[in-house]
Amino acid sequence: MDDIIKRAWPDPAQQAQARMQLLDMQQRGELEELDADLKTRLAEIQVDDDEVKSESLFKSGWRPFVGWTCGAGVAYMMVARPFITWACDAFLHVAPPPAIDILVLQSILFGMLGLATARTVEKVKGAQ
Repeated sequence: MDDIIKRAWPDPAQQAQARMQLLDMQQRGELEELDADLKTRLAEIQVDDDEVKSESLFKSGWRPFVGWTCGAGVAYMMVARPFITWACDAFLHVAPPPAIDILVLQSILFGMLGLATARTVEKVKGAQ
């Protein structure tokens, strides 16, 4: 970009002024992007708050449902399934119960825990 400015304005003072205008335009563009991003995030937070306050289980109950589902799946795979598999093999002589893809459950659960932790940090710092 500097080469274009040098070609367009041979005078060093005009070049400096053009560079300042370009820098100002870049900064305003970045600030506008940051402002738009902030407004989007604030709108998302407001929607989340409205969902949590709702008395409808379809709006406020999906987070607990997903959390309990993931927790139950992890408990099944880590605690219950090994004992059931052992019992099936040792006493019942039948096929073990099916496995659940634990990586999918952990991805969802850890994502939810990370978001909950981030929100807790915001609350501690005083964000509403």
